[in-house]
Amino acid sequence: MAVIGKIRQRSGLLIFLIGLSIVGFLVMDATNSQGSLLKGRKDTVGEVDGEKILYTDFTKKYEENIKNMEEQMRGQPVADDQRNYMRTQTWNEMVNDIIFKKLYDALGINVTSEELNELATGENASQYIKNDQQFRNPQTGQFDPAQVRLYLQRLDQDPQGTEPGTVRRQWMRFETLLKQNQYQAKYNALVSKGLHVPSWMGEMSFNDQSRSVDFKYVQVPYTDVNDADVKVSDDDIKSYISAHKGKFKIEDETRKLQYVTFDIVASAGDSARIVKDLEEKREEFAKGEKASDDSVFVKLYSEIAFDGAYYTQDKLYASVKDSFFKYPVKAIVGPYVDGKSYKLAKISDRKMISDSVRVRDIKIAFEGVTTQEAAQVKFKLVDSIFKMIDTLKKDFGLTAAMFSDDQMSKMRGGDLGWIKQGEKDKAYNDLIFFHAQKGKLYRIPVQSENAIHIIQVIDDKPTKTGVQITYLSKEILPSPETERNIYGVATTFASENQSAAKFTEAAKKLSVKSVEQLKAEDFTVQGLGSSRELVKWAFKAKKGEVSPPFTTNGKHVIAMLENVNAVGLPDVDAVRDRVKPEVVKEKKFELLAKKINDAKGANIDELAGKLGKAAGQSTPVTFVNPAFNNMFEPKVTATAFATAAGKLSAPIQGNSGAFVVQTVAVTEPAKQNDYSMYTMQAKQQVQGKGGQVQEVQKKLAGVTDERSEFF
Repeated sequence: MAVIGKIRQRSGLLIFLIGLSIVGFLVMDATNSQGSLLKGRKDTVGEVDGEKILYTDFTKKYEENIKNMEEQMRGQPVADDQRNYMRTQTWNEMVNDIIFKKLYDALGINVTSEELNELATGENASQYIKNDQQFRNPQTGQFDPAQVRLYLQRLDQDPQGTEPGTVRRQWMRFETLLKQNQYQAKYNALVSKGLHVPSWMGEMSFNDQSRSVDFKYVQVPYTDVNDADVKVSDDDIKSYISAHKGKFKIEDETRKLQYVTFDIVASAGDSARIVKDLEEKREEFAKGEKASDDSVFVKLYSEIAFDGAYYTQDKLYASVKDSFFKYPVKAIVGPYVDGKSYKLAKISDRKMISDSVRVRDIKIAFEGVTTQEAAQVKFKLVDSIFKMIDTLKKDFGLTAAMFSDDQMSKMRGGDLGWIKQGEKDKAYNDLIFFHAQKGKLYRIPVQSENAIHIIQVIDDKPTKTGVQITYLSKEILPSPETERNIYGVATTFASENQSAAKFTEAAKKLSVKSVEQLKAEDFTVQGLGSSRELVKWAFKAKKGEVSPPFTTNGKHVIAMLENVNAVGLPDVDAVRDRVKPEVVKEKKFELLAKKINDAKGANIDELAGKLGKAAGQSTPVTFVNPAFNNMFEPKVTATAFATAAGKLSAPIQGNSGAFVVQTVAVTEPAKQNDYSMYTMQAKQQVQGKGGQVQEVQKKLAGVTDERSEFF
């Protein structure tokens, strides 16, 4: 009670202290939150020519492109690698829009609405329009501007089941692409016309192709110097890098990784379990009397759908295919391994099949049908035609001539002639070769043609045995226990080898792989496929750091960051393996050049003798084609052109060794009255590099790419 009394006496102070604590806590939290917010307030994914690309704008454009892709794929899911590609594509589009819009405005390049209309509906329409099948005349197969105009009139008639506005959105995107291409074509033409090649370049090109030199030479190969006699220091490598800056300068920061993988694969116990599961279903599988029974069975238990087709021996690739033609119908073969699965294969049927059959056909096309009402009209037409021939016994040929949308066959009464296996859509093919009775009428939809066909097999020639196989298939997958064990091994490896030295040593017992130039925006890693999380780790890690396990494409990956390649000249460690052979070659040349100079031969034959070599003789070579005697040595050929006849050159550092040449003669071509052909060739070569102007413009714009901080 005394304690409670004291608390009551000091309640005001207590309330004040509690309040102060709460305020302090809120201030601290606000401060920390503010710091976090400040860190997270970055709202740009990059900058181009001083103009920011906002995260919100980028993601909006990206989502639009993804939606467009989904519409083109007709509801198929967009895979991760496709999303990654589209993210890069979106970035390139936005960068180009910023750079080239300013260029087009500055140069006065424009695309008018009249010009755009001509590109879409004119006689000289864009090739993009002309190549589209839906804009071709059904009778002639040629581009028809009227088909484009008809399409534009129906922009608001969306196909059944699609989101309202789909067709119009697709056209607007296409029109935007058309406009961008026209802008780019005008810009490229402007650049191309601005590239001038003077006439003297044509004469020089002619001389380079026609002027030739004969020379004698002596070669002292680099292999004459033992590798052990050449010492290469880090300073030597630094000097070489410095002397060849253009060759080694890094434009974009990259990372070098080493990594090992632990495959997530089934164990022997997992395989045995799968085989046991298949064996337990063998008896029930064997009970099916008809192909329809087998079809139902595999629909319930197999990972492979019932095919229904018949295959000859040369069309089967299973290791046990001989058994399909040896064992009786209803026999079961296996289980056996086929790729990544175990299979039981049942011989559901066997019969003689044809290589080709003669068919007549009436095609009812649904092209251009955009409403349910119009589709119902087509379906009723199919029913009527079928009934006319099948029930009312109307002549097939006359009916085909009246109603078929196949302009080629309708003139022959629908007769398609002899068709070989594989020439038609699979459903169509399987019907006429394996299931249709001669003379009986069938109807079948063919999605690839957007049509329904009424068909009749009128002749066939069964010559080969075909089998119908039903597969009870189970993929060989690791069990959860196996997956846990593999992950445990990978985790143990990562935890026990946390330094670069330990990782390198331990990785020798495994298959270690290397990635030389990983970029911050990369989504894939060579040998691993899609591995974005690993890339992000690599650009946050420190040199020598070892990663935790990353799981990608059926593997656990442990990586070690071997090197950070910053913008500018690389460190010695980053290019040692690449540069050392070149430095060794330079040092060997110095030793060989001294040996050659000390020999002091009066002519090439005497020098060759003193060096213990045989002098060689070139065939006539030109500047354009500098190879001689199966050697590509441009410096040697160039020196021969520049050396006076009869004189010995100084030692030349070639690709394969040190050389000395003695020019025999330079043959000058006869003067030409007209070098215009060569000037034109030179101009075409220069103009062919016009596309490089775009890359130069990007460099001048100072593009900053910070997408990796978001994605």
